[in-house]
Amino acid sequence: MSRIEQALEKAMSIRESSKESSKAPSLARSNKAGAKENTAVLPEFPIKDSIVDLARVDRHIVCLTEPLSAPSEQYRKLRARILTATKSDFQNTIMVSSAEIGEGKTTTSINFAIALAQGFDNTVLLVDADLRKPSIHKYLGIQTVLGLSDYLSGMVELSDVLIQTGIGKLVLLPAGTPYSNPDELLSSNRMKELVQELKHRYSDRYIIFDTSPLLVSADAISVSNLVDGVLLVIQAARTSENTVRKAISHLKNAPILGVVYNNVPDYMNKLQPYDDYYNSATNAEEMHKQ
Repeated sequence: MSRIEQALEKAMSIRESSKESSKAPSLARSNKAGAKENTAVLPEFPIKDSIVDLARVDRHIVCLTEPLSAPSEQYRKLRARILTATKSDFQNTIMVSSAEIGEGKTTTSINFAIALAQGFDNTVLLVDADLRKPSIHKYLGIQTVLGLSDYLSGMVELSDVLIQTGIGKLVLLPAGTPYSNPDELLSSNRMKELVQELKHRYSDRYIIFDTSPLLVSADAISVSNLVDGVLLVIQAARTSENTVRKAISHLKNAPILGVVYNNVPDYMNKLQPYDDYYNSATNAEEMHKQ
C-alpha cells in the first residue's frame, strides 16, 4: 500500500468514528459553542475542518461573493464546456496557467474549481502548485502553513495538508512552506506519483492545478507534462499575440483544452459578439500546431 493510500485510509477511519456532518453543500458556519454546521461530507478525501469564512473571501471570487452575477454565469458556462470536452476519456487533471503574472489565472482557477464543486456529480481537489507565489489561501481567507511542498519534501502525510473548504465538494491542497527551487519538487517522481494516484483513485474527481506563469519559470512546464490538459488564461487588451505564442510553445506535450479570455473591456465585447471561449480555444490550437 502506497503512502498516499495509507494516508487516505487513516483519514477515512478517523472520520468514520466521528459524528457525521450535515450533507448540505453550503459554507460552514460556527455557532456560539463553536460547533460546525452545514459541513459538506467528502468521504473520499482526508479532511480538516471547514474553515472558509465568506466575509474573508476576496471579491474576485465571484462564484461565492456574487453567485447570481454575469461573471459567475460565465464560470458555469466554462464548467459545462470543460465537462463536455473531458467527459468521454475523463481527462480529470487540469492545469490552469497564463503567460505572465497578473492575467487572472489564480482567480480563474478558484472560480472554475468552485463552479465544478457546486455541481451534482463531481468532487474537486484544487491544488496550489504555484510554489513561487502561492495565493489561493489568501483569496479564500484561509490561514495555512503546510501544503504541497511539505508533502513532496516528505515532511508530512497527505492527510495532514488537505483542507475541506465547506464550498460544495471542494477540497484544497495549499502550496505549503516556501522552497528554494520549486521545480525540483514539481518535476520529482513523488509529484508524478501523486498526480497519478489522485487521477485514478476516484472516478468522479477533478484535480485543478494552479501553477506559476509559463514564461516566469519552468515550474508550470513540469506540471503540464503530468496533466490531461491545460486552460490558458489571457488578459484581454494586455497580452500580445507574440507573448501567447511563446507561452503555447512551452506546451508541446500538453493538450490545450481552451483559453479563458479574461477581463474583457466593454468595447471589445461589442466588437466581438461571438463566443470568445471557443474562438480563442481554436486560435490557441492553431498556434500550438505551428
